[in-house]
Amino acid sequence: MTATNEWAASEGFAAVSPASAQALARSMDHYGVGVLHEIVPAAILAKLRSFIEQQIEQHGGQYFSFEGKSWITGTCLQPLFEDAGLQGLLRSLYERKMRASPPSRRIFPVLRVLTGTHGLRHALNFHYDSYVVTVLIPILIPHAPGEPPGHLVMFPNLRNARRFAVVNILEKLLVEKLLKRLWRNEGVQQRMSAKLIPLTPGNLYFFWGMRSLHANQACLPTSVRSTVLLHFGDPHEDSVFKGLSQHMHARRLRRMARD
Repeated sequence: MTATNEWAASEGFAAVSPASAQALARSMDHYGVGVLHEIVPAAILAKLRSFIEQQIEQHGGQYFSFEGKSWITGTCLQPLFEDAGLQGLLRSLYERKMRASPPSRRIFPVLRVLTGTHGLRHALNFHYDSYVVTVLIPILIPHAPGEPPGHLVMFPNLRNARRFAVVNILEKLLVEKLLKRLWRNEGVQQRMSAKLIPLTPGNLYFFWGMRSLHANQACLPTSVRSTVLLHFGDPHEDSVFKGLSQHMHARRLRRMARD
């Protein structure tokens, strides 16, 4: 999966005007998600799907994820990752929400592939992101008749972005660990107006990751649901507590893989 010039993304993001960025932010505020349609070319999706198929075989047909810049370098996603227009849009969204400049230009990319019995363990694990802006890029979404597609489910903008790392860590511990069964209850989801968001490959879905409690619904073990997440704007990037948060996340993933 090598880098490619097949992206039309650079032109698309460069064409996002301040008014369009404001409309995207308003949609994120009012509906939970803002969408840019038909950004990822079909040729790129095909290359990513071929790459994922190979990786599933190497991982024994079970869930896996890749995190950080290293996995995306040299791939067909690198042009998007480095797109100046996308970086400008992310910076604009951060500044609109936080009323401050982002601490850095860093984008943290994650590839998630849900399949097999291990994939079921990652369903309905509601969490807040550590980043203000999250971009979700669907790559493979189950779509056969009667097949659960693994919709994104969200309690949009349930809290404000946290400026202090220790407050964010304690709140995540309470909400994601101690209250995790609460959010999975369908009655709670209905009463609190949780939103189901169908995902279409080719589109980009923007939401306030630090403010919105979110998860994916379950898919069949025989299905494959794959997304790329681009996280931007960690207000606690330089905090001494950041290492603790990362350690908690890594330990959680190891426990889910082991159980």
